[in-house]
Amino acid sequence: MPAKSRRLQTEVKRLLILKLCGCLAVALSGLAVGLMKSKALYSRLDTLKRFDVFFSTLATILRYNADEIRASTAAAARASGLEFMSAEQNREIPFDTSWEQAVGNLPKTYALDNSDKELLISFGTKLGKTDVEGQLSHIELYRAMWQKRLSLAGEAAAQKSRLYKTLGLFGGVSAALLIL
Repeated sequence: MPAKSRRLQTEVKRLLILKLCGCLAVALSGLAVGLMKSKALYSRLDTLKRFDVFFSTLATILRYNADEIRASTAAAARASGLEFMSAEQNREIPFDTSWEQAVGNLPKTYALDNSDKELLISFGTKLGKTDVEGQLSHIELYRAMWQKRLSLAGEAAAQKSRLYKTLGLFGGVSAALLIL
């Protein structure tokens, strides 16, 4: 076999290996996208659980403490692992405006959708405007709505998580096959 033919065969093998590596990388990147989407579902579920704890903790603090509403919400946020509300906020701004800003600035890692944020903003606009019993009733009402969201998010995470992983892998493999 001539040397030119062997070099050509070697070069073809190298290109084939390179192409296969590229296809594997494309397939794995599709799987990675699916895994990231799945993780976002579970991040939202975790955040919803933390806010449920926040509502419960806030009710307890309001029931047994006479602190100002800013300090109470900040303490409940810290206790539930949600560092979005600071007790050292600008006291010149009304609480509901401060609350709306805090909810609007929630990090993307919380993975809340717009309807979750709207419900939280609605919750904060009426908080601290009535007596303790009125506030406790308000918290219980919003906690019940929140628990419904939590239940739906748990079901969605269980159903869609596997779907996202499968679709990601399938999309990546399909793109890899197109490259071949």
